[in-house]
Amino acid sequence: MQLSQWLFAHALAIVGYLLAILLIPRILLEKRHPGATIAWVLAIGLIPFLGVPLYFLIGGRRIKEVRRHKDWRTMAPGSDVSSEEILDAFPEDTRRIARLMMEATAFPPTEENTIQLIDDGIEAYTSLYAMIRQATRSIEIATFILGRDEVGRSLVQLLSEKAREGVEVRILLDALGSLRTSKRFVDPIRESGGKVGTFLPILPVRRRWSANLRNHRKMAVVDGSQALVGGMNLAREYMGPSPYKSRWKDVSMVIRGTAACHVRQIFWKDWTFSTKESVDPDFARACPALSLGTLEKRTLQVVGDGPDLSERPLYSGVLAALNRAKERIWVVTPYFVPDDALLASLTLAARMGLDVKLILPEKSNHPLVDLAGRSYVEELMRAGVRLYFYQPGMLHAKLFVIDRQLAVVGSANMDIRSFQLNFEIASFLYDPAGVEKVTAVIRAVMKDSRTVSMGEIHGKSRLRAFAEDICRVFSPLL
Repeated sequence: MQLSQWLFAHALAIVGYLLAILLIPRILLEKRHPGATIAWVLAIGLIPFLGVPLYFLIGGRRIKEVRRHKDWRTMAPGSDVSSEEILDAFPEDTRRIARLMMEATAFPPTEENTIQLIDDGIEAYTSLYAMIRQATRSIEIATFILGRDEVGRSLVQLLSEKAREGVEVRILLDALGSLRTSKRFVDPIRESGGKVGTFLPILPVRRRWSANLRNHRKMAVVDGSQALVGGMNLAREYMGPSPYKSRWKDVSMVIRGTAACHVRQIFWKDWTFSTKESVDPDFARACPALSLGTLEKRTLQVVGDGPDLSERPLYSGVLAALNRAKERIWVVTPYFVPDDALLASLTLAARMGLDVKLILPEKSNHPLVDLAGRSYVEELMRAGVRLYFYQPGMLHAKLFVIDRQLAVVGSANMDIRSFQLNFEIASFLYDPAGVEKVTAVIRAVMKDSRTVSMGEIHGKSRLRAFAEDICRVFSPLL
């Protein structure tokens, strides 16, 4: 090695360790979760050439610019029944949970809604496209992934047609999840008069950017009165007009009524932040009257969550619900990487004799996340949690059921990223009939799953156990 090369290498090493020395105190002062703090300190201290650039790229966890302006509670449309009247009819535990989330900027519960749970990709595709075709005023869509496939192409074509008809069309794409489709792929929408937004570019070429804080919400709102929300992205792995052998198992929900207007408010806050478009607040708040007739009405609370909020209403609501459960806790999630509080809640509930079930995919599309998640299951199973592995393929649904009083359908996984870093949306269902609908979907998923035995967990190799433990240490970064 030449002297100049040697000097250059040593200079880089010195710079790397100096940056590490400067960053570690900063991380300690950020008051992160202890696991995340330890993971970042280890990554930066032991491998500064990798840890320092990663921190600058994905280490951010808050967006102050939005937090100062966002208060969804002031944007809620009116209702014939006050939120206090609705809350007074709740059992004490669920009333406290709903209030807790309201105090953290979630919308109040509303009862003028109907729901349709969809756990089939063909039905989801048919329902979404029927909603879009029926639109007469506005179509607002936000998605993490827009597929560069037949589903994405057909959606772009349909939205272009509706824009030419004079419908206000807006689609918001996450810059990372829709990296391959956020530019020319959606030009037909722009050329037809529709609007396309990109959420937080991943490269630091603009004032607001982040490679780490992603908009994981999936929502489509038509005419301000009906919405499709849940876990399904707009790609053939999730939905489509015909069967697809590699399609994932996922669940979404069609909401009609006041709660759909709340979903629209969340879209508009994301849209104005991403595009800087100025809009009349009355337009964004508009909630057209929708006759629900004799349809069964459901009580819903729409919860938007993200790193732009000083408090995390979704995480708080889920954690409070777990700790107040008296009979059962059923969780369906594709990625299971809990923090200490979530893990302790599930473990304690099982030890107290509650029916705690956890349904995961046999193998997800993220092997490192699988390794991290499997490191937790032995502790849970020792406590009495029953673990199931979904068999037909990838399971991407995100569902929670607490007793017979509360169910959650949304975009958030049971992991640190969803509850601490991502922008998420969820619907809390409070009436027994609505909860039973979600419970029935979970039962159907369990029928296609196998029960995991403790012997299987004990039978893993030492190499596998070591890999799981290593991934668990760095799980806050996954």
